[in-house]
Amino acid sequence: MALGALCAASQVVRANDDSYVRYTGTAISQRTDQFLYHEDHLVQYHDGKMTGGVVLYTCRDGSPFARKTLSYVDPLSPDFALEDASNGMREGIRATGNAREVYFRGAGSAPEKSSNVPQVSGLVADSGFDEFVRLNWQSLLEGHAATMHFLIPSRLDDMRFRVQHVGSDQIEGQRVEIFRLKLSGWMGLIAPSIDVYYGAVNHQLVRYVGLSDLRDQSNDNLKAEVTFAPSERKSSAPRDIDYARQVRLSPCK
Repeated sequence: MALGALCAASQVVRANDDSYVRYTGTAISQRTDQFLYHEDHLVQYHDGKMTGGVVLYTCRDGSPFARKTLSYVDPLSPDFALEDASNGMREGIRATGNAREVYFRGAGSAPEKSSNVPQVSGLVADSGFDEFVRLNWQSLLEGHAATMHFLIPSRLDDMRFRVQHVGSDQIEGQRVEIFRLKLSGWMGLIAPSIDVYYGAVNHQLVRYVGLSDLRDQSNDNLKAEVTFAPSERKSSAPRDIDYARQVRLSPCK
């Protein structure tokens, strides 16, 4: 039921130009505060709009063990492919002819399962949540809750989530707005919530607290707190994304 890495950078770019941004995050366990992994995000823009990206999940020594590639064919529900070499898990959305397909394979030797992407208006998937927050920013700050249909690859279906603004804070001297995601209806009473922190001015994700994209050997989503230092966002280059797409993945030692 992970919402994925809800991560996107924003910057001003020239018209008819490509631009690349890189930033990193550190994930720690919500239960033990121990280090879990790093996230290295590389995002490509064209004419100021995201077109694609790669996320490398790396061990403490920097070696990559998992990768997510994204193509923003739809700002709210991009095509993506997540693979984890440490346990064999993979999930995503892919094009199949004139349709789109959601697929999932759990940790271990379980077979892959797939289905057509649900035909739901405004469907949100993976990092498309960033766009959902931006589209609803002012309404959420004014105290209005929003409902979204979020795709859960492990279920091959979407679930309804309620999103609302729950407060403000300061991280590295930057004011952030905090939004909470909970399942709608009675499920919201028993399922864990997810808190996301966005910069009040630039609307960039600064912290994510909840279920991770990644899973343990028991096939349960890790419970993580991922923090992205605003000061570490920087320009990147095409060769960095090319490397991230091709680098060999291997389990952490």
